[in-house]
Amino acid sequence: MRVPQQHTTRMAPLRHPDGLLSSMLGLRFVVVPQHLKNGVLTLSCRAYISKAYLTTKSEIVATNKAKIAENHAILNQDGPSITGGRLRYQEGNVVNVNCTAVKSHPPAELRWYINDKEANRDYLRPYMPIRYPDGQESTLLGLRFTVQPRHFQRGEMRLKCLATLFNVTNMRNEDMVISSRQESSGLVVVINRSGVDGIDMEKTSLWMIVFLMVLLCYR
Repeated sequence: MRVPQQHTTRMAPLRHPDGLLSSMLGLRFVVVPQHLKNGVLTLSCRAYISKAYLTTKSEIVATNKAKIAENHAILNQDGPSITGGRLRYQEGNVVNVNCTAVKSHPPAELRWYINDKEANRDYLRPYMPIRYPDGQESTLLGLRFTVQPRHFQRGEMRLKCLATLFNVTNMRNEDMVISSRQESSGLVVVINRSGVDGIDMEKTSLWMIVFLMVLLCYR
C-alpha cells in the first residue's frame, strides 16, 4: 500500500561536490493495529538512481517603473509554469509565486533564481508534489520574499524557475520489517532489514527503533 502524502515530507536534495544529488524523503505516522499483520509492520523504501537529461526554464521579468514593457513574461511551453507573479513590484511588496514542473518520473528538481542568482533558501516554500494515477509527479516549489531595492537591476527584477528532468538508470529497494512480541521480560521489538545493492539504512533503523518502541507500547 502506498503511503498517503500527508505522512511524507520531501526535503531539499543534497548536492555533493562531484555534482551528484542525494534525495531525502521523511516518513512520520502513528502505528495503529491496522498497520500490523500478525504483529509485523513492513516498511519499504524505493530509491531511483537517475541522471539529468533535460533542463527547462520559465521566467518573469518584473519592473518598478510605471510603464511595463512587452514580453516581460517568458514562459517555455515545455518548461515549468509560474503562477501568482506580477509584472510590477514596488519596494515593500511581497513576492509570492509558485513554480510547477511538468509531470515526470522521477519528479523534476526545481530551483528559483532572482536576477540569475539562486534564491535564498529562506525564500523557498516547498509543497507536496501532485501525484497522478500513472505514477508520475509534478513538483511544486514556491518563492516568497519582501521586495528590497537590491532586488532590482536597472529597474528590473528577473524571477526564473529552472526545472531539471531525470532518466532512471537503476532502481534500489529496501524493506524494513518491524515485529513486536510480548514476552515474560516485557515487549520486544525486532527489526530486520533487507535490500538490493546494499543500501545502508543504519541511521534510519536507529531512530525507528526508539520511535516505534514508544508507539508499540500503547497497543
